[in-house]
Amino acid sequence: MSPIGIVSDSTAGLAPEYIHQHRIRIVPLYIEMEGKTYRDGIDITPEEFYARLPHCDPLPVTSQPSVGDFLQVYQELAQEGVEGIISVHLSAEISGTINSAHLAAEKLGDPPVRVVDTRCGAGGHLLTIEAVVQALERGATLDEAVAAAQAVIEGQKTLFVVDTLEYLYKGGRIGGAAAFLGSLLQFKPLLYFKDGRIDGLERVRTSSRALRRMVEIMRDWLGDEPIQAIVMAAACPDKAQTLRELLPQYLQIVKLRTTAISPVLGAHTGNGTLGLCCCPISICQPE
Repeated sequence: MSPIGIVSDSTAGLAPEYIHQHRIRIVPLYIEMEGKTYRDGIDITPEEFYARLPHCDPLPVTSQPSVGDFLQVYQELAQEGVEGIISVHLSAEISGTINSAHLAAEKLGDPPVRVVDTRCGAGGHLLTIEAVVQALERGATLDEAVAAAQAVIEGQKTLFVVDTLEYLYKGGRIGGAAAFLGSLLQFKPLLYFKDGRIDGLERVRTSSRALRRMVEIMRDWLGDEPIQAIVMAAACPDKAQTLRELLPQYLQIVKLRTTAISPVLGAHTGNGTLGLCCCPISICQPE
């Protein structure tokens, strides 16, 4: 195995095959739902979660992994003989996961742990992990692999649209998007990550217009660069397919995937949420 261990949390949406192939350690977040606590992506799948969410009262509550959860994984990697660990996680502005990872890294001491804040989530997180894997496969050092991760974090762009702000508001993750509250009866909120926090970008009148605006804005941001795109969906396959069909009309798509938004993230966005993450190939898949 690589002398560098890779750790992620469960919100990246990594495929099980990819996790196994690259020996990535996943530290799950938690969801308390209808009186029971689940490990995100382990005890409950996205399909199961989104089927139950509309009928859940009260709404699910999420929590970050404990320091002990991270420390156990780091210690296991240390016992396997890794020379360093890269631990990549959901934005510190919307989760305490990063803080738990930092505290565990301090307790571990050696080997060194580089905790990476993606300043985003889902697709951006996934691309960051992949950048680390690719860098290490090219023979990168610990610091070089972290630099590759940071390049993707800075180069990726993420937009998403939700059917309602209720989940973000009640979960305390609404950030700058709070400005849209009270004016959404006739609008769909188009949101993005700004400095690691969720912020409002535009209000559009219909779902179809929201999807078109997503790709128009991405084109404005990224121009004609060849890009990799990830469509992120929460129980809305038809909208996801519509977005996939729109993308080549506006952007130079080299690689396109669709992933499910993890239950922990979906607990704060709700069914029907659709996201789009794009990153120039020159950054996320350098020669």
